[in-house]
Amino acid sequence: MAKKKKKIVILFAGGTCLLDKQGHVLTIKDKIDIDNWLQQMPELNILADIKPILISGEDETITPHIWEKIALAILDNFVDADGFVVVTKIDQVVETSLALDFMLQHFQKTIIVTSSHISGTSFVDKKEIINTLRSKFGGLGLRANLINALQIADQALPGPAIMFGSRLIPANTAIYQQAGDINPLASLDGSYWGKVDFGVNVKSGLAYSSRKSNIYRKIAADILVLEDLPGVPWSLDKEQLSKYKAIFIKVKPFQALDIDKQKQIGQWKKPVVLYNQQAVTGIKGAIAISSCTEQAAIVKTMWAAAHHAKLLDFKVAMQQNIIGEFIN
Repeated sequence: MAKKKKKIVILFAGGTCLLDKQGHVLTIKDKIDIDNWLQQMPELNILADIKPILISGEDETITPHIWEKIALAILDNFVDADGFVVVTKIDQVVETSLALDFMLQHFQKTIIVTSSHISGTSFVDKKEIINTLRSKFGGLGLRANLINALQIADQALPGPAIMFGSRLIPANTAIYQQAGDINPLASLDGSYWGKVDFGVNVKSGLAYSSRKSNIYRKIAADILVLEDLPGVPWSLDKEQLSKYKAIFIKVKPFQALDIDKQKQIGQWKKPVVLYNQQAVTGIKGAIAISSCTEQAAIVKTMWAAAHHAKLLDFKVAMQQNIIGEFIN
């Protein structure tokens, strides 16, 4: 008896730039583009029974609302799918994987996020990088990334992961590095769940989380992100602050905030997060966060602000190691 093909749901949210046989760049801007786009890679249907779902077109901006739509589509297809692959823009691939990690905590199906090396449908300013990628990789990288993602989308992983270049990277440790390289993404602590070498070699011993799944359908968009410069005052009035559910401030390591700024935070009566990857000097009225990636800290702040309106609840959530984001 022939082995039943796995059923993989592919969700498209940008990042779909692909070279056809004539060297033209194809993207998915609308549902009508999907069939022709998939026909460029007939090998995908050999690997899996594919269900494509359009979340957003190539030129649409990736917002928290898009992340919510992706999470909802995954939940709607949970029973029938063996796994999920999300294609999104290269400059949002880390944030998208983290958003899904925080919204679908300890999820019992694998979610792989991937992308093309370039995004958008304006190619005038991308000719040089397209030619470079064509000569180095024979394309824009998405074909290989997608094939590798489909191969492992039904294997049990502890959480969402990014398949890009030669690496399978856990969402909670993923960081951006040199653009244009075969591996523009890396892991903060140097650990990977798999590497590509004549196929994808997935690390042994990986499994779904044994903890109960926690599902959240919302993630806050209204977070103000500041980068503090010592000696340079903040000019934020009440009207500006009222637009945001939380304030995220990137600070210098081992350096306390100016006294005037500490007083400002005490007056805000709003969730405030101070972040530096190395270390943060804590102050009254703010939550100090370190030992995680910047992207993880920001997305976590968005998630916590969406679901914990009370300051104490927000603080407790931010200090918990929700998805393994705190790296020892």
